[in-house]
Order: sequence, then structure tokens, then C-alpha cells
Amino acid sequence: MSPVEGTPGTSVSLSMEYLVGWPRVEIGGKMMDWPQLKLLAANPDRREVPGEELVWIEDKILQFTIPDLPPGNYTVTIHDDKGPPGDTFYSVLETTAYVIFPPVWPYVFRSNQTQFDLRVLPVQ
Repeated sequence: MSPVEGTPGTSVSLSMEYLVGWPRVEIGGKMMDWPQLKLLAANPDRREVPGEELVWIEDKILQFTIPDLPPGNYTVTIHDDKGPPGDTFYSVLETTAYVIFPPVWPYVFRSNQTQFDLRVLPVQ
């Protein structure tokens, strides 16, 4: 991960293994979803592939910008949703498809979130 601290507006890049779904980032009570995030392939040969076209099992780099927050230490939560935000029908269909294909179970039946600490610095 880089960086582990920064001012509002600083870009943060996270290496993500097995990011299956549609990520959301939560920090300081603010939620950032797909339009505010960027996904890149971890493989340099695939860096130009648009985020929505990356293969579900492919390792990715998740990028977001630190929102306008007061200085302090924050827990950042990365949610890995199993479908587009607010689309329950798609989520049910996608999860059902995964359930009937046992080789993907280790990736699907796991925690749908991860957390890390980030320090927001004062703007100079």
C-alpha cells in the first residue's frame, strides 16, 4: 500500500488479491463507490485494460483519493460487494453462479471486507 498517510486529495494505491466484486471504500463515515475508485491490473502487461473488464480472479490495484477529512487516524474499510451497488437481483444471480461452481468457493466464501489504518495529515 502506498501511502499510509497523506493530506486530503492524496492518491492511495492498494494491492488487492482476489478482489471478486464491486469495491467500495469507507473512511471517516464517507463511502466511495465505483465512480470514485479506479481499478488497475497488478500485471504490468494488462495496465491499460479498463477496470470493469478485469478478470474476477486477477490481482488488482485499487486506487482512491483521500476525501476531505480532518487530520487524524482512520480505519479504512474496503468492501468487496458481489454485484453493482443497489442491484440485489444481480448479486443473487452472481452468488448463485459461484455457489454451483465449487472451484471458486475459497474466493467467494470469505470475508467481504478488509481494513487498514490511514493517517490524514493537515493541509499545509
